Amino acid sequence: MSPTSDFQRAAEAVLARYPAAPASETETAIAVLALWALGAVESGQLAPSDADRVFTMLDVRIDEAHGGPALSDAVTQLVLEGEHFHHWGDAWGPAPVTLRGLAFSILAGAALP
Repeated sequence: MSPTSDFQRAAEAVLARYPAAPASETETAIAVLALWALGAVESGQLAPSDADRVFTMLDVRIDEAHGGPALSDAVTQLVLEGEHFHHWGDAWGPAPVTLRGLAFSILAGAALP
C-alpha cells in the first residue's frame, strides 16, 4: 500500500461510520487524519494534491450524508484548511501551525470527560 491509498482508505472508513458514529468520534478521526496528512506532506510522502482531494471528499460526503451528527466549527475549519493543500507552499496554502493547532484543540476537547 502507498501512503496515499492508506490515507484515502482511512478517510473512507471515517465516512462509512459518520452517519451512525457520535460527533466526537468523527471529529477525533478527522483531527488525526489532518495531522497524518500534514506530517506526510511535510515529509514528501503524500502529495499536497492528494491530501487536498481527500479533504474535499470529506467535506462533500459529510455535507451530503443524511442523519449524521453536526460537527463542531473547529472541525469544519480544519476540513476547510485541508481543502487548501493544493496551495501548499504559497500564501493561500494551509498554515501548518493553524492545522496543528486546530487538530490538537479538537483532540484535547475529545479527551475531556
